[in-house]
Amino acid sequence: MDLPTVAELCAALPRDLLVADGFDAPDAPVTAVHVSELSDPTSYLSGGELLLTTGLSLPDSAMGCDRYVSRLLGVGVSALGLGLGPTVTEIPSNLAASCRKHGLCLLVVPPESAFLTVTKTYWTSRSRSTQQQLSDAITAHRSLVNAVVSSNPVAETLKSLSGAIGAWVATLDPSGQVEHVYPSGRVADAIAVADQIKDLRVAGIHSTATFPSGDEVVAVFPLPLEERVVGYIAVGSPASLTSTDRRLVLTASALLSLNAVQRQRADAGAQSQLQAVATLLDMGFTDAAHRLSSRLRLADIGDSARVLAVRSSRPVDVVTAVLQWNRGAIPAPADADQCWFVLPAAQTDIAALVPLLKDVDPRAAAALSDVVPVATLHEVRVGLLATVATAPDGSVAGPRQAALAPDVVREGIGRVLDYTRADLVPALVAYLRHRGQWDPAARDLGVHRNTLRHRITRCRGCWAPTLTIPMWPPSCGCTCEATVWPDGVDQGS
Repeated sequence: MDLPTVAELCAALPRDLLVADGFDAPDAPVTAVHVSELSDPTSYLSGGELLLTTGLSLPDSAMGCDRYVSRLLGVGVSALGLGLGPTVTEIPSNLAASCRKHGLCLLVVPPESAFLTVTKTYWTSRSRSTQQQLSDAITAHRSLVNAVVSSNPVAETLKSLSGAIGAWVATLDPSGQVEHVYPSGRVADAIAVADQIKDLRVAGIHSTATFPSGDEVVAVFPLPLEERVVGYIAVGSPASLTSTDRRLVLTASALLSLNAVQRQRADAGAQSQLQAVATLLDMGFTDAAHRLSSRLRLADIGDSARVLAVRSSRPVDVVTAVLQWNRGAIPAPADADQCWFVLPAAQTDIAALVPLLKDVDPRAAAALSDVVPVATLHEVRVGLLATVATAPDGSVAGPRQAALAPDVVREGIGRVLDYTRADLVPALVAYLRHRGQWDPAARDLGVHRNTLRHRITRCRGCWAPTLTIPMWPPSCGCTCEATVWPDGVDQGS
């Protein structure tokens, strides 16, 4: 709340509250107007008051006046007002000298004016300030609500909040990565906040942090969703936030958390469709899975894929982390402490998954299979889940990385060229050109997709006599051995 200052009160009462000769009205805020005739009123003062007196108990000596004024300054009185009239008809010289000596503003209330006039004017100003502040707060809250239901809720909410509190505002994800900043020129300031997020995570879901950053004060507020944090709001301003500012930030946090709930529900609907695809693959209904995948406009699964299994007490957050790591992942329905995914057969950087899982659950364990036929996906999935069930906390294991030697590649290509019972070369070229997508490749060849599948299987057989790529982990029946990667990642040797 903006309090009236001594200077503002004098300006509002040009005939009733005058500045004594040789003094200037300061811009010090006035917390209250207090009238006292006690020689020591300090026990009734809390600081910032305009003290009014008729001088009934004022000391006569210079030393007494010094002590009186010193006591008033000790409790933080903003100014002293002397009412002229029945007790004193003019300002005592000792009082004026003491006020000048100690720097206390001395005011005069003329005989024809009443203390009540000063008091009423002060509280009228306070009331007007409170009403204006309430009106501004209501307007700001309404603006935040309108922003969060706009077509771009996060950006508009940050813009509205920034304008209401006069600060730069940013949202960060749970790991501390900057997502949105307003104004955009303060991106560097928002990035500097990331290191503080780690400490805030440790403190708890309802904790906030305030710390200096350059010439500004930065405050960080979590965005809670049930019992977890889905992100943060960071606010930077030249001065600490007022109580009104903090309430606006908390309102924005609640609205953005609500927006996160809406996004989560939308994501849950999309994930349920993906779970249906994974379930069909797990049950062996590969043709139905391919059809549903095509209907959902997902990338074609093909005849081979990878399987990722994760043990964690926070499977919902694990799904989010895995989808952030690999957008092509297809999550299956999760249990209370386990979840698994179907991944594209393309090369996957499992090392990039490690920090994401660590942020979600430091005790999580994960295992990634090699490329396997989708027909064997169920067996691979069962083996991987059994492996992660007993894996050490924080371990992440990957498949053996097998490479084709140049002579093996040449021999395989030679067998494809020499194969005479089917036209394998155009089939292989079309398959590679369309990155393993069956339908576009089959259309190019003018054949049924099952015919193309049969020919590609024949192509794979051309390499089979000279190369066998076992799948990981050993519990799935392969012969590879797992070795520990740096930072706790396992990769087959």
